[in-house]
Amino acid sequence: MNIPLRDFSELELKKEIAGLGEKPFRAAQLAGWLYKKAALTFEEITNLPAPFKEKLKARFCVNSLSLVSKDISAEDHSVKYLLRTQDSHLLETVLILQGKRRTICLSTQIGCKMGCRFCASGKEGMIRHLSAGEILDQIAWVNQDQQCHSSNLVYMGMGEPLDNYDHVLKSIRAAGAPWGYEIGQRRITVSTVGVIPGIRKLARENLNQLKLSFSLHSPDNAVRAKLIPSNRKYQLDEIIDALKQVRDQFKRKITLEYILIEELTDRDEDAQGLAKICLGLKAKVNLIPYNRIEDEAFKRPSREKIQAFQQELEKAGIRVTVRYSAGQDIDAACGQLRLREERKARPKRS
Repeated sequence: MNIPLRDFSELELKKEIAGLGEKPFRAAQLAGWLYKKAALTFEEITNLPAPFKEKLKARFCVNSLSLVSKDISAEDHSVKYLLRTQDSHLLETVLILQGKRRTICLSTQIGCKMGCRFCASGKEGMIRHLSAGEILDQIAWVNQDQQCHSSNLVYMGMGEPLDNYDHVLKSIRAAGAPWGYEIGQRRITVSTVGVIPGIRKLARENLNQLKLSFSLHSPDNAVRAKLIPSNRKYQLDEIIDALKQVRDQFKRKITLEYILIEELTDRDEDAQGLAKICLGLKAKVNLIPYNRIEDEAFKRPSREKIQAFQQELEKAGIRVTVRYSAGQDIDAACGQLRLREERKARPKRS
């Protein structure tokens, strides 16, 4: 497999180019094509000498992903890309359109080891991390396909971002850099189910404008452990303590993601427990009505129940938004399309 050129930071790219016997200014030329123009092939790059491009082709690739399918939602016009890696694994990237905002939901792993029961990403287990280049190549695919630059990034696709800490952090720095995609930290959100070592490391990074989103989903440790197995390792009280460290360091409000599942996370005591955690963290909440996936019998609460839950939180002074999953008609929730394609591709047992 060739190495994705977006795997390299600006300094690393200069070193690689120097190693090929080329002048340092070639790095800036190449970075312009990789990020500002979102090139996906060497053929698109027109201002580099042919011998230099041949040297690059021998070891590197402009883009490590190929398009398998693209679906556009008739409901909200979100776009779901199913992409294939060089080693033939599938990943998903979603473009979410909200007014002038163009948000790309990025995957960070092939599969996921967190095993959340309401998420399709981990149903086939964990395969491997995505490299920084593979994460950044997703942005290039969307930008070129849409012929415009994305405005926001959310690390909320397949995988647990803080379980792939180094590659995710490297991609964030490239996404925000003047030589990169130039997407400001205020417009980048990282989501986690509560990987405490990653949360504490993130608090020490010089990324004070970055947004952090915590997938809570239940204020009860026992219920949360059933939904999110990693809660047995990282207990809720310890996670909240780590989140306070990030909040105090970044001086940004943390967002709590909370999935509403009928008769499991939508009870009165759940609303009260959630309100207590929110007040302690000074956090806001995104309520997410459950989106059905294969292999699980969970149900979405009624619209009336969702509204009542929201009102209970608002009475406690919590800022609440109800977010229905984008592109439900195209299976845009994490991992669903990949899971279906992987299962279709398997030989049928006799």
